[in-house]
Amino acid sequence: MTQQKAVIKNMDHLGLIAGMIDELKIKETIDDAIPSSSKSKNLSYGEATKAMILNGLGYVNKQLYLTPLFFKDKPLKRLFGRDVDSSWFNDDALGRTLDKLFEYGVSELYEKIASKAVKILNLRPSTIHLDSTSFHLDGKYPNQEMKRKGEKDYEPTPVFITQGYSRDHHPELNQVVLNLIVEHKAGIPAWMKPADGNQIDAEAFANIVKEHINSLRRRSANNTKTKVIADAALFSSKTMKEFKKNGMLFISRVPSKLKKAKEILRNHNEGEFIQLDENYQAIPYIVDYEGMRQKWVLYKSSYAKSKMDKTIKREYQEKEKQEMKLIEKLQRRRFFCEADAKEVLKEKTSKLECLTITEAKLISKPKYKTKGRPKSDAKPDYYEYYWVIDTKPNKGYIEQKQNQKSGLFILATNDMKLSEKELLDEYKSQQRIERGFRFLKSPEFLSDAMFLKNPKRIEAMLMIMTISLLVYAALEYRIRSELKNKNKTFPNQLGKPIQNPTARWVFENFFAIHLLILNNQEQIVGLEDKHRLILELLGGTYMGFYGINGGRGAE
Repeated sequence: MTQQKAVIKNMDHLGLIAGMIDELKIKETIDDAIPSSSKSKNLSYGEATKAMILNGLGYVNKQLYLTPLFFKDKPLKRLFGRDVDSSWFNDDALGRTLDKLFEYGVSELYEKIASKAVKILNLRPSTIHLDSTSFHLDGKYPNQEMKRKGEKDYEPTPVFITQGYSRDHHPELNQVVLNLIVEHKAGIPAWMKPADGNQIDAEAFANIVKEHINSLRRRSANNTKTKVIADAALFSSKTMKEFKKNGMLFISRVPSKLKKAKEILRNHNEGEFIQLDENYQAIPYIVDYEGMRQKWVLYKSSYAKSKMDKTIKREYQEKEKQEMKLIEKLQRRRFFCEADAKEVLKEKTSKLECLTITEAKLISKPKYKTKGRPKSDAKPDYYEYYWVIDTKPNKGYIEQKQNQKSGLFILATNDMKLSEKELLDEYKSQQRIERGFRFLKSPEFLSDAMFLKNPKRIEAMLMIMTISLLVYAALEYRIRSELKNKNKTFPNQLGKPIQNPTARWVFENFFAIHLLILNNQEQIVGLEDKHRLILELLGGTYMGFYGINGGRGAE
C-alpha cells in the first residue's frame, strides 16, 4: 500500500479570527441581509466577507490583496466549515460582494453587525467616542452626482473622493474620510460611516449627533445617560443644542478660538492652579454656553510645556539660520538705485521673526566705464549700492511662542459630577479610537485596500476594514477579560507574565502552527501550553479549530 504524501496547511492565528467571526455571527448577519444569488456561485456574501477579514488580519507583509494566493496554503475546510477552494476567492467574487455591501448600505449593515456583537459580548456602553480619520488614495476619481429616482427615493451615491484636510500629511492626494463611533470598554466600533474627502468635522459631528441620536441612546446602559467624548470638532453651538435637547452628556476639548476660551487662556490666575499629579494642574470654571450649564477646566501640562519648549527652541535655531542666510544674500546683492535698495530691504526683512535689525547702512561705490585707475577729477559714470546690516537675536520670539504654546488646554463637560481628574482621565480615553485608526492604517493591514479605483467598492472596503477592527478588538477584549477572570497570565515580549496582552502579540505567538494531513488523518502541530491556555479561555469554538476536543472534518 502506497503511503499518501503529507500535506501541510498554515493555520497560525487564523483560527482565532475565524472563531471570533463565528462567535459574533458576522457571516450569518450578512447572509440574512443579502441572500446569495445565482451570480455568487460558490461563495455566499457572508463567506466572501469572512475571507476578506481573514486576509486583512493575516499580517502576511505581502501585497496579496484579495487573491487566491493568500488562501492557497490555508486549512480552508476548518476555517469555513465546508469544502472551499482557494480559486473561489478571486477578484470577481470579492468585487461582487463589495458591490452588494454598498447597494445594501454599509452603515446600515455594519450597525446590524455591531449591535449583535455588542450584545453577544455583553457590552452595554454608556460612554462612546466619536472621531474621524482620512485615507489618502492615488489616481483620479470623478464626482458622481445623486440621481433622482422619484419623489423621495435616490440612488445610493458613493463618497466623493477629493482633496481635503489631510491627517496623513498628504494634502496633495485625494482622500476619503471615515467617521467612527467606538464603544468605551472594549474599543469596539459601534458605528461607521464613510464620508467625502473634504468633510468638515465640526459640521459632520453635529449632523451625526442629530441624525443618529436614537441609535446612540439605544447603545447606552439601562437608566444611564449616553456620554459622547470627542475632540474640539464636537464643540459647536449646533451640537450643544442637540445634547441639551436630548439629555445627553459630553466631554470635549474647547476650541481655543472661542472668545470665552481666549479670555481664560489669557487672563487666568497662575495662583489658582490645583495640582492633580506630577504632570497636570487645573483650574475649574462654571460656564453657561448655549443655555447649558457646563464645567470647563483649564489644564496645564508640565510635560507638554517642556516638550513644546524644546520644539520651539529647535524651530527657532532652524529659522534663525534661514534668516541669517537671507541677510547674507542681501548684503552680497548689488543695487543700481538707492530707492530700489531700500524697497528690497523693506520687502525682504519685513517677515523676520528670529532676528532684529539694529542697523542697516547703505554703502555707495562709484563705478567708471573706462579701464584703469580713474583720474582724480573724473566723475563716476554710475554708482552701485550695497547693504551692511547688523542684527541681534529677537529674544521675544521664543517667549511669545512659549506663551502661545504653553501646555494649556480647556476641557468642557455637562456632567457636573466629574472631578477635574476624572474629566481629564475620561478625555484621555479618546486614545481608544485613535488606536483603532492606527490599526486601520497599519501597512501590514489590507495594505492594498485603498488601491481600489471604484468609489463604491472603496466605501464597502472601509466597512470591511471596520469589521476587521471589530474582530480584532473583540478578541483582545475577550482574551484580557478571561485572563483576569480566571486569574491567568500570558508571557509578554520579555517573558514576564501579564494579563493585558495585545491581540497582535497573541497573533504573533500563534505563528508556525500547522495542520498536518497524512493518510486522511489530520493533526495540528506546533501547539504549546501558552496556545492551549488562550484557546481554553476562549472556549470550544476556538479549541475546535485547533483540534482540541474534536475539530473540523478532513481537508
